[in-house]
Amino acid sequence: LRNLTILKRYSIIHGALLIFALVTTNQAVSAESVNRYRSHYKAAILADAESGRILLHDRMHQKIYPASLVKMMVALIALEEIESGRISLQDKVKISRWTSKIGGHQVYLKQGEVFKFRELMKATVISSANDAAVAVAEHVSGQVKFFLKKMNERADELGMKKTRFYSVHGLPPGRGQKLDVSSAYDLYLLALELLKHPLYLSWSSIRLDTFRNGTFQLLNTNHRMIRNYRGMDGMKTGYHRRAGFNLVSTAKRKGQRYITVVLGAKNSRLRSKATKNLLDYGFENYLKYELNKKGDTVPFSVSVENGEAEGVSLQTTDAVTILLSQEEHKRLEIWPQIPQQITAPVKVEQQLGSLEYRLDGKLLGQV
Repeated sequence: LRNLTILKRYSIIHGALLIFALVTTNQAVSAESVNRYRSHYKAAILADAESGRILLHDRMHQKIYPASLVKMMVALIALEEIESGRISLQDKVKISRWTSKIGGHQVYLKQGEVFKFRELMKATVISSANDAAVAVAEHVSGQVKFFLKKMNERADELGMKKTRFYSVHGLPPGRGQKLDVSSAYDLYLLALELLKHPLYLSWSSIRLDTFRNGTFQLLNTNHRMIRNYRGMDGMKTGYHRRAGFNLVSTAKRKGQRYITVVLGAKNSRLRSKATKNLLDYGFENYLKYELNKKGDTVPFSVSVENGEAEGVSLQTTDAVTILLSQEEHKRLEIWPQIPQQITAPVKVEQQLGSLEYRLDGKLLGQV
C-alpha cells in the first residue's frame, strides 16, 4: 500500500461483506493520447485484454463498415456451437450451389465438394475466405438468414449497440442490400469475447497453411504483422473500398496481452503502422503493479463496541494487481469502504469492508 494516496473517506457498512479482488472495465484515457496517429485511421482502440480496460481510444463509437471483420462473429458463433456439442470440427460439410457462387476472396468451393468443418473454419479465419464463411453459416444454421439472426442476437447480448450484420462475409452489398455496420468499441467487445476461445488464436496465428489436401495455400491476410511484430497471434483483417483497411489485432509479451482495433486506414501499410504504434505504446508504457498481497495488513482499524479489545486490525482477503502507466500509478487513490465501529462478537476472518483503487474517481479494482 506504499506510494499511494490514502483518502480519509469512510462509508459505514452494515453486516458482514464478502470482498473479492476484481478489475473492472474502465475507459480511462482520452483521444488526445493518440492524436499523432489519428490521421492514419477513422477509429482506434488500445485495450488490456485481461481486465478489458480501454487504455487509449479515438472516435471509438463512430459508425464504420467492418468488411471482413464480420467473420469474427461467424467464428465466435461457430466456436460456441462446437463447445456446446451441437456440431463438431469433424463434421462433413457438403458445399451448396449458393456457397459455390460467392465472390471476392475465396478458396473456390465447388458445389458437391465435401470438407471437414475444421477445414472451412480455418479457411475463414486464416484466409478470410468468403465462400468458406457461407459454408460455415449454412452448416450451423441450415440457411444464412438464420445464421445472421444468431449473429445479431449475439451482438445484442455483448452490448454491441452500433452493430448490425447483413452478411456473413462482409462483402460490399448488392443492389437493394444493406451494408454491415459496427464501431471500434463494438469490435473490441467482440474481440474480448473471442479471446475466451483459444482455438481461434491457434488458427489466426498461422501465417501459411494448406487447403484441399495441400493443393491450395491459405495465406493469412495479416501475415506481415504476424511475421514482423513479436507476440502477435491474431485476430482479423477487413477491407473494401467504402470500409477502408481494418484490423483487429492482439499481441502478448511476458504474460501481458493487448487488443487493438484500427478502422478505416487509407492503406494496409498505414493500418499496420497504426496498429504497431498502439501496441508499442501499451508494451512500453504500462506495467502490472501489485497493489497489495493476500494477507497484507490494512492501515485502518475498526473499533469494537462491547468487545474484549478496543479494536481489530484488518487484512486483505486477496491480492490485487492492476495494469497502470507510471503516471497513473502516481495518481492512483485508495478509497477505504470500512465501518468505523462494529459490535462484538467479531469472528476471525470476518469480512468487514473493502479498499477501492480508483483513478480519477473511476473504480479499477478492489479487495
